[in-house]
This record gives sequence, C-alpha cells and structure tokens, in this order.
Amino acid sequence: MPRKPRATVLPPPGRPAPLGPRPPMRGRFLRRMLMAGLAGVSILLLERTGVVERTLGQMQPARFDWSSDYPLVEHLRGVVTDDGLTHDRKDCLLFIINGNDPPDASRLDVMEKHSGTCPGARGQLPKLFTLKVDRLAHTVQTDAGTPGAFHPLP
Repeated sequence: MPRKPRATVLPPPGRPAPLGPRPPMRGRFLRRMLMAGLAGVSILLLERTGVVERTLGQMQPARFDWSSDYPLVEHLRGVVTDDGLTHDRKDCLLFIINGNDPPDASRLDVMEKHSGTCPGARGQLPKLFTLKVDRLAHTVQTDAGTPGAFHPLP
C-alpha cells in the first residue's frame, strides 16, 4: 500500500522560520549595547586623531575663491605647513605677491617672518621658496628644494 506523504508545518506567512534556539533577551541586549559603545568610541577616536578630516579633505577638494588673493594665501599657508615644505608656523610666514604678473597666473614669494613671537634675527625676511599659481587651472607649483626648477605642489 502506498504511503501517504508527511505533512510539513510551515511558519505563518510574513515570519521567517526560526533557525535555532534564540539567545536570552538580556544577552542580546548587552551585545548590542557593547557594539554600539565600541562603534561610538571608534568614531570619537577617528575624529580626535584627524583621520576623518583628512579623509574628507581628500575626497572633497577645498572650496575657496582662486581669483581673490586673501583666501588663496590663507589656503596656501595651510598647505605649505601641512605638506612639510617649511618647519615654520603658519603665522611666521609672509607671502609676497608679484604685482607685475598677469591676473590669472601669479608668483608668490614665501618668506620667513622674524618678528613678534616668531624666532630668528629681528628685521630679516629670508626667502624660503616661490609658488607659481595658475588661477584658471587651479594648480600650484613650487621651487622648494630646487630653486628655479618648479614642480607641482604635493
């Protein structure tokens, strides 16, 4: 005599079938709280060490007005010190813009200030290097380390 097929019990519609015994509610809650705490601490550490800012800075270029001198100089002041082209502080650098250059391409001499809180012999302004700025192409070249021979700013 043929056998009757076994009836299978299906879960109600809209609910997935249980995969095994569920952990106690308290253990699951504690694990979730621990993971949330670790994620929060990780985000704080990344933010405090500057990793987030550097990553976002690389993903999105800084927006400033290339046609105006003041924002350009302030941007370059940070770039020059951050890229290690000089050991001086930002406030100890003086940027002298060549007034004879065309408006779309400028040369800036970067000088060391020796006054106020800046170290060095008073009254001297030693030249560190020159920056060539192409305002239309948004590029900067420097002759730092190789006077007279310009290369792209790192």
